[in-house]
Amino acid sequence: MISEKELKDLEVVFTSQQHMLSTIHARVESVEKSFEGCDETSREVEHAQKLLDEVLADIDLLSSDDLDCLDNLDTEIANIYTTYQNQLVKEYSRIEFTDWDHYLKKCMIFNLENDLELFTPYESFLYESDLNKIKLESYKAQYKWDQWDYLFVGLAGFLAAVVDHLIVAIPKDMTSGKYIGQKGSSLTKWLQSLELPEWLQKWLEEAAKVPYDNTGGSSHRIDTPGHDPILGFVFGIIDIIKGSSTTMKNGKINIVTGVAEGKGLLEALVLQLLHLLSDVATKRGIPVPFASVFRLLDIGSFKRENGKTATIGQLMGWMYHYGYDMRHFVTMSTTPATIEIILRMYILIRTFTEGDEKVTNISLNPKYRSMLLSAHAIASASNVGKVYLRAGNPLAINYAEWLALLRYLVPSMKYWVFDRSRFEIEHMEKISDDEWSKLLENGNNLLEKAFESDSNAVILKE
Repeated sequence: MISEKELKDLEVVFTSQQHMLSTIHARVESVEKSFEGCDETSREVEHAQKLLDEVLADIDLLSSDDLDCLDNLDTEIANIYTTYQNQLVKEYSRIEFTDWDHYLKKCMIFNLENDLELFTPYESFLYESDLNKIKLESYKAQYKWDQWDYLFVGLAGFLAAVVDHLIVAIPKDMTSGKYIGQKGSSLTKWLQSLELPEWLQKWLEEAAKVPYDNTGGSSHRIDTPGHDPILGFVFGIIDIIKGSSTTMKNGKINIVTGVAEGKGLLEALVLQLLHLLSDVATKRGIPVPFASVFRLLDIGSFKRENGKTATIGQLMGWMYHYGYDMRHFVTMSTTPATIEIILRMYILIRTFTEGDEKVTNISLNPKYRSMLLSAHAIASASNVGKVYLRAGNPLAINYAEWLALLRYLVPSMKYWVFDRSRFEIEHMEKISDDEWSKLLENGNNLLEKAFESDSNAVILKE
């Protein structure tokens, strides 16, 4: 195996040799271009030869002054060849040395004089096992964290945890039961105090009537997927088009048909949007995303604040009753938003200052995704502690943060299980450069032609 010092030394040597080879290649190409017009040159030489023969035929007619001019011309031609030869000698000067250290020093001087940047043609001097290891390590190095990465991941996770404990808290003050005395979020309280103008609220209620709104009961919005801020644009629109009403409760899906007259797709889309807008600023608000799906989970046995047990579906209904709605979801979103803002700004600033390529999608980069995942894992772990500190109050669950964790966990697991090996192979194939292999293939021949002499020379060996 090659040590790190030897690798650095070889970088210096191969930089010098690569420059020499490039110069030779350039001259060879120049000669080849010159010979492209060899036919025309031959005709010119033949014409010049005829003129010379004519001059020689009349040589007896030349005076001594004419011959002196020819002598001067011959001297000038010789000077031209001498000047050009000196130029070539200077351009193709050899690096002479007595031992390896001396040669290394000479190469360093040569690189500085020619303002050359170091490069490492790995394939020209490494064994296959060495090469594969370096390629694999260089792939891993792309996604390796440094001290700044660790610092900002920890900072983002910590600040997000602080936001979760101090700003998100729980939806509202608990005034009775097991959780009495626990204070609610000031931000959620402010959001739930906001109302639409009275005239607009009345107009929306009259203009945006939908069939799934006729189920009745204080919890009808969490029971109907049409009121879900995401699923509503699927189930709600279908109900409006068909004039039906879909409910999810106690592990069952119930569909009642013939509730109202069906509408067209475009009209259904507009009605769905307006109806959600009419409900979002009411006392109950609209449920958090996918809450109706949890109502289907008629499993589990969780002790409620009154001492009774409840399933997941019943627990979600209780949470909605105590203000766990879309407005509190906005408050909960400040926790993952803290992580996203801090880390994404750090990543963008660092890639810009270090001159790296522009980051088009941070979430697709394994390193950056792992950083975001780790920060969200810190915040999620802190949320578990928050629930524990609040005596197991389910209202303390930061649903938005857990969704954010899931968002990065699923693609990360896919990468770890399926994609990582494939990406490593693709990287090992991509890192190879044709120029490095050509250097190994042609190095000996070119150096022998360029530096043919009795002095020492460096020959590349496989």
